[in-house]
Amino acid sequence: MVMVKEKVAHAQDTHHHSTEKPLIQCYKCGEPCKGEVLRVQNKHFHLKCFTCKVCGCDLAQGGFFMKNGEYLCTLDYQRMHGTRCNGCGDFVEGEVVTALGKTYHPACFVCTICKRPFPAGDRVTFNGKDCLCQYCVEPMSPGPKDILGSSNCAGCGRDIKNGQALLALDKQWHLGCFKCKACSKVLTGEYISKDGAPYCEKDYQIHFGVQCEACHQFITGKVLEAGDKHYHPSCARCSRCNQMFTEGEEMYLQGSTVWHPGCKNTTRTEERHRERLLPPSLLFLQKTERQVLYSLLAMRWHHPVFYHIHRTRCIVCCHLLETACSALSVCHTEPFSLVF
Repeated sequence: MVMVKEKVAHAQDTHHHSTEKPLIQCYKCGEPCKGEVLRVQNKHFHLKCFTCKVCGCDLAQGGFFMKNGEYLCTLDYQRMHGTRCNGCGDFVEGEVVTALGKTYHPACFVCTICKRPFPAGDRVTFNGKDCLCQYCVEPMSPGPKDILGSSNCAGCGRDIKNGQALLALDKQWHLGCFKCKACSKVLTGEYISKDGAPYCEKDYQIHFGVQCEACHQFITGKVLEAGDKHYHPSCARCSRCNQMFTEGEEMYLQGSTVWHPGCKNTTRTEERHRERLLPPSLLFLQKTERQVLYSLLAMRWHHPVFYHIHRTRCIVCCHLLETACSALSVCHTEPFSLVF
């Protein structure tokens, strides 16, 4: 759910200046914005214009979703794009559990035999058909059984002569033919099936797993969804206070960054304070490999002036720098001109 929105006051200037500020236009109707304006992700709206694309309800007072550039209320987003719990069929929000490509409410992801929800951190065993808790688990791969008469191996297609065969995925296999579809490793213990084919856990995660947006590790068990991003519950932390989000707690999502509502407001205040402290003639732009480009606003050089952070190499003089390079005296000797 997207909750990044802010009311701003846009006052008309009654004095005439040599340069007039451009009018702020409403993103929806295109008309100039006057008085109180709603800003959402760098777009401005009249309060009456920020409505659900489908049903037209007011979005200014509650949460909303954005999909393909369109703003939707919660009900319409869920109806059109929502994820349903594979257990109860209701839409899933907040903390969810993903297992074998399916999504569940934590209370709906239960052991197939005893019907109890899996406690956090408990081992979940999938035997090719059912998810079992550690108390109801049976051997993942059925033990070899005597096969009377011949049959075909599901792996190599050749006959299984009188002797032993492995029964898995409702098929019969030579013991050495029951392999991971991706890496061809012989499976002797746990495995995961996908579309009727067996996979080892590593390859299943690579091809079908869900990765945590924060730590980039694959998620097994509970997962926290925010928009189209997924997190381990312990990895979804406020980028400001570094505290975890609790179940059902409201969060702001901007890009890959999540915030507590209170921390978002605090950060915005500090950013405004920091901007007032910066020299008025400098604009800070972050570049790659720890290079920092300062573009002069009050003065313009004939060539760009580069400053450096930590032990970086000056791209003008090529010296290795311990501290910020004084480009004014070392790397640049040409005059500058004032820009008004």
